Amino acid sequence: MQRYLETIEELSKSFYLHEGEFENFTRLLLHSAAITMECARCNAWLFEENQSVLESLLSYELSTNKYKQDQPLTNDQLPNYFSFLRKNELIVSDNAQLEPMNAELMANYLLPNNIVSMIDVPLRSEGKMIGVLCFEHINQTHHWTGEEQKFTQSLSQLLSLALETKKKKTYQLALERIIAQKEVLISEINHRVKNNMAVIMSLLNLQKNKTKDNYHSLLIEDVKDKVYSMSMIQEQLHSSGSVDSIDLGQYLEDLLINLNNSYGQDLNIDLNINVDHVRVDISKAIPCGLIANEILTNSYKHAFNNNDVSPKLELSLIEKDGQAHLTFRDNGAGFNAEPSKMGMGLELITDLTEQLDGAIKIRTENGVSIHLSFAFDK
Repeated sequence: MQRYLETIEELSKSFYLHEGEFENFTRLLLHSAAITMECARCNAWLFEENQSVLESLLSYELSTNKYKQDQPLTNDQLPNYFSFLRKNELIVSDNAQLEPMNAELMANYLLPNNIVSMIDVPLRSEGKMIGVLCFEHINQTHHWTGEEQKFTQSLSQLLSLALETKKKKTYQLALERIIAQKEVLISEINHRVKNNMAVIMSLLNLQKNKTKDNYHSLLIEDVKDKVYSMSMIQEQLHSSGSVDSIDLGQYLEDLLINLNNSYGQDLNIDLNINVDHVRVDISKAIPCGLIANEILTNSYKHAFNNNDVSPKLELSLIEKDGQAHLTFRDNGAGFNAEPSKMGMGLELITDLTEQLDGAIKIRTENGVSIHLSFAFDK
């Protein structure tokens, strides 16, 4: 019994088993089994998908120390034997040529190979029979002991485990290829979207240069700002390697700095930025970015004038209990926030807040303070 346990232990530690190298593990198992049991022939068979054919995976002969493959066995040739395999955990034949269940094997398998004693152990995976492991003595009768029977069943379980490990490795490699292809595709899409945004910006600049009055020039500039705010989201996705979320705090800080470079050159505005690094998905980031662009642009265009002694603009983003709390504040001239006086900018902000399923509060005393809150998934 001790040598059986040692063989099982050695096979359990095999590199081939744990790496899913099924063919190499099969060779090792058949060789080890033949030596441990002093068994003349050990072979492994696997069913085709419909279980109508047993294909020889590998056969090992102890006397020659060689491996080969036998001819397939079909259900048409051996209907009773196949049925018996499906119904039993173990088929023990001390004298295989006298057993009625082996009658179909006599002419084409037992006699040509001089097999006298045989154990057949069905291989099972996920409750389904997938093949059979055979141990055979030739030219002499052998009584299979209980220890040998348990040993062969353990070998069958190890071989089934090796096959399952191979399948898992195959699925894992296929999944990794799919993921890699997906990442390449997403990267390419992000790159193209980024380029398309740049083309749109260039077209808007061309149209702006063709305008003949300040009103239409400002309209195009306003659209360009909105496109740019969305392009910054795409840029962050592309640079961070993320496919579905951005760092909202970093995005808002970059947006404010860019707007300050564009509109704040002559205003000398004191910027106060305090943002948490909050990751939000694209469905939240885009409307939030458009809201921020609208509010900040309005502050630069309308809150301050050259008579302001010390213009200030504050931006804060705080994450608390799954809620993003975003505050914009300036100390400018303020505006009339009554619904009847609401312009298109405030209407856009209100509509976008609804997209976020958020809430917005506007105060216009001593400048403008706008507080936006919305939930997001961490």
